[in-house]
Parts: sequence; C-alpha cells; structure tokens
Amino acid sequence: MVLMRRKRGWVFTLSALAGLWWVLSMNYELPILMYHIIDRPPAEGRSSVHVSPEVFERQMEFLKVHGYRVIPLSEAVRLYKEGRPIPRKTVVITFDDGTLDNFDHAFPVLRKMDFPATIFMITSNIGQEGWLGEQDLKILDQSGIEIGSHTADHAFLPSLKNDAEIEDQLLRSKARLEEVLGHPVSLLSYPAGGFNSRIAALAQLAGYEGAVTTNHGRPRGNPYGLHRIKVSESGANLFNFWLKVSGLYHLGKRRIAIS
Repeated sequence: MVLMRRKRGWVFTLSALAGLWWVLSMNYELPILMYHIIDRPPAEGRSSVHVSPEVFERQMEFLKVHGYRVIPLSEAVRLYKEGRPIPRKTVVITFDDGTLDNFDHAFPVLRKMDFPATIFMITSNIGQEGWLGEQDLKILDQSGIEIGSHTADHAFLPSLKNDAEIEDQLLRSKARLEEVLGHPVSLLSYPAGGFNSRIAALAQLAGYEGAVTTNHGRPRGNPYGLHRIKVSESGANLFNFWLKVSGLYHLGKRRIAIS
C-alpha cells in the first residue's frame, strides 16, 4: 500500500511538472530588448531611457557568458514569417531614436561581444548635435548593425490625420536611410509603440518586412507588431535582466488587442 501511494505520488508530480513545462513552452516569447540611451542617467534623478555604459556591458557579458544566441531582428522576422520555431536562449537587441551614444558607448561593446543589433533612427535628426550622422550610420551598417526607421519626425502615427500623413512618415524616413546606406531598409519601430492594423498594413505596403512596438500586441509573433522589453537603469540588476531574457517575462501580462 505504501509503495502504491509513493508510485501515485511520483506519477502526480511528473504529470504536474509536464503540465507546467507545457504551459511555459506555450507562453515562451522571443525576448526583443529595447534600449534608448547608453549613457549615465542625469544627476537630477532616474531616467526611463538611460542605461549606463557599465551596466550595458555587464548585461552583454551576461548574455555571452551564459550562452545566449543573439540574432539580428531581420532573422527573427524571417523565422516568424516562415513559422519556424525560435530556440530558447535566443535574444534580439534593439535601440530607439539614434542618439550618438549608441555609436560611442554601445557599439564598442557589441563589437567586442560579436553581437548584432538594430538601431532605429529618427531621420530628421541625422547629423544634428547629439545624434548619429551619415558616416556613423554607414560604419554601423557595414559592421553588421542593422539600421531601421523610427519614422521621419518621431510622429505618433495613430494621432495623424489620414493615411497620407502616415505614409509620408514611413516613406520619407525609409528613402532617407536608403539614400545614406545604399541598400533597402526593411525594419520599422513605431514611435511610442503607436500602431494599429491599418498602420501595420501601410508599413507593409511601404516595403517594410517587419516592425516592432512597445505594447502587448496580438497575436504573438506578428511580424508587424513584435513586442519588446524595455531596459532601463532602474532595473539594472542581473536577476531582473535574467527575467527579461527568460522568454517568459510577458507571462500573465494583459495583452492589448490591435484594432
């Protein structure tokens, strides 16, 4: 009788573990990290867009030491479109806006670790003080860093009056980057994560292969609404970072339907 009870206990435990594994596997989502400024936060207080160079390097070292595979965003988009599984411990690294610190502080670390990344540039800021210039963008591009569009003027696309204004932001930025780089630009980041099904369709018509947001879009794996995980100095400890790259960071979070 005791042996039978023990056997039933093991069967129950194994079944529970198998069920937990199935739930976790079904909810796994490729971690796409979203950075902005790689520089020390302002002295007056915390910033939601700053990560210090020291913290950024520790995070990249964490990925390297623990055997994470860092892939370009374009590869992730292709895998989603082909319906192919993405292996665990895979990560994508992205940066929004195109500030000069991405070149000065992030790029040397990425090159040291041999990690690809994507920088989304606001094209009206190219060459302005504190922003990436044409030569910076060319060097990054030639070194394996993907350059994508963050629209022409960082416009919140859902607030624009009509499709023509949205198309202008998408097409003008794409054309400007292609003029600088000399090849097609296929990736887009919606400013402030603002998009809907119509904007996603316009992005596709404009020639973009994929786009990222900051909201919990539906469905998961939509190549024109890929959700990202924001990284900031306030969550700088490596345990918090491990949670963000676990692939389960979104588990239990409410997902916002795309209209």
